[in-house]
Amino acid sequence: MFHNAKHMSNIKVLDKTFQILNSFDDANKSVSLKELSTTTRLNKSTILRICNSLIKYNFLIKNEINGSYRLGPGSWKLGSIYNSNFKSGEEIRLILNRILETTGQSAGYWVKAGSKKVCLYRVNSKSELNHYVVEGTTFELKSATGKVIKAFTQNDQELKNLISKKGYIYTAGERLDNIASVAVPIFDNRGNFTGTLSISGWRQFFTNKSVSKFYKILAGHQNQMKRLVSND
Repeated sequence: MFHNAKHMSNIKVLDKTFQILNSFDDANKSVSLKELSTTTRLNKSTILRICNSLIKYNFLIKNEINGSYRLGPGSWKLGSIYNSNFKSGEEIRLILNRILETTGQSAGYWVKAGSKKVCLYRVNSKSELNHYVVEGTTFELKSATGKVIKAFTQNDQELKNLISKKGYIYTAGERLDNIASVAVPIFDNRGNFTGTLSISGWRQFFTNKSVSKFYKILAGHQNQMKRLVSND
């Protein structure tokens, strides 16, 4: 009985640790103790204990001047190992850069990660009206990229039918009010769904005419993406 209670206590500590690590994203690269407490709803003494352990193993770095935390090299190491599973990364980035140069909008390649989507590769628009996303960021399965992933990993027939009819999914203001995106599915040479290629940016740039143009650009890269993801 005592052993089981201790085991459950250890699991709860792990849950709290991942809550803290998941508080960091592209909008929150440096997070204060107060912000961590608000985000995780953990008490500050618990956060301090866990953060000290994460600092010990290089997963967090503490700013001694203002007391805030940011991710450390241990986190980068794990991310790099995960990314190295995908051998064609640099070639995929070249495709994303070509899409960016052609459209002026951000381009990305997203894959499923557990119950969420992760931005595996991304090039961000140079425009002042830029929706900036960091590679490795995870989100719920919303917006065009999330819906494409749902279609083929959760066998959502309605979304599959939409993609079959149009070739793509377009959404605007679904996750963020001012952001729109167009996404197409990517399959390997065996027909297995691997992820989704997308163009995203401020919704004012996504008119009926431009959405059609963006889709054609994405579709023009599907075969090349198929070759690259098949190499992985």
